[in-house]
Order: sequence, then structure tokens, then C-alpha cells
Amino acid sequence: MNKIYIISGPAGVGKSTTSKKLTEQFENSAYIEGDLINHMVIGGYVPPWESEKLLSLTWVNIADLSINFVQANKNVIIDYVAFPVEVEKFSQKIYTEVKDVEIIYVVLWVDGDELLRRDALRIKEHQMGVRCLELINEFESKGIDNRFVYNTTNLQPSELDKILLNIKENPAFKY
Repeated sequence: MNKIYIISGPAGVGKSTTSKKLTEQFENSAYIEGDLINHMVIGGYVPPWESEKLLSLTWVNIADLSINFVQANKNVIIDYVAFPVEVEKFSQKIYTEVKDVEIIYVVLWVDGDELLRRDALRIKEHQMGVRCLELINEFESKGIDNRFVYNTTNLQPSELDKILLNIKENPAFKY
């Protein structure tokens, strides 16, 4: 059975690093970077947190790509900020089109100070600054089920293999 991993969390938490390394662990896999899908819109582009319509379009496109990849026998790893409402709509679309797939939803988490520290390590044009903290508040206000939250505040980059193993094997992350 192929799997779709949705790796979510606030900006700067380590979604891209984790997602790319996870993708490399499968012989047949595809990596979907949600920001790239979102940035395909040029004329009329606004940040996803400012346009429900464009955010919805991004998720429809992510779902369609995921379906295509799963039907081609690929495990899919999605790297994008995903709140419960988007994951629910995404899951409904996936399960309508594909029966033999499992969705894994993981919200990577760190405390605010650590998040800002990690964000400051990013290259300047990718730093989100205060937006990182806004996303922490937004995640908290959306009522994320704690079983999907993976707190990595006290984990080091050298423990990435441990993180990946937990994501792949922890049944709590199954959506």
C-alpha cells in the first residue's frame, strides 16, 4: 500500500529538511513542495494566508498530483503548511479517487524561541521572522489533534533518522 505523508508545521520548523530526507528513504517516491505549487500563480498572486480561494486551488492541485503519483505506485511526501480543514478536504478527494492508500499527517512542532532560532539559520530570503510565531498561534487556534503533533524542540539535526523512523512507524500519525 502506498502512503501519502503530509509534513506540516509552522515556517522554520524543519518541514523541508524532514520531507526531503523522508522522500529519499523510499525506492518509489515523489516530493511535492506546496510552496512551489502555490507560486505557480503569477498574475493575481497573494500569499496563501490572505486568499482562501488560492489556498484551495493549491490544495486541489496538490491532491491531483498526489493521486497521479500514487496511481504510478509512488509514495508521496507533501511539504506544506496544512491545517486540519485542508487535510480533511484533501483526504476526502484522495479516498474518492484511490482506495489503496494510507495518509499520514504530521505537524512538526517546536517552542517559539527554538522556532525563531531555526528561522534565523535559514538564508535571508527564506526567513519568515514574526510569521513563524503567527503560524504557531494559528495552529494552536485550529485545534490540532495532539496525536498528529511531533514536538522536536529538544531534538538535534543529528537525530533526523530517529525523527524519520517515528514518522514512518508511529500509528498515531495515520489520518
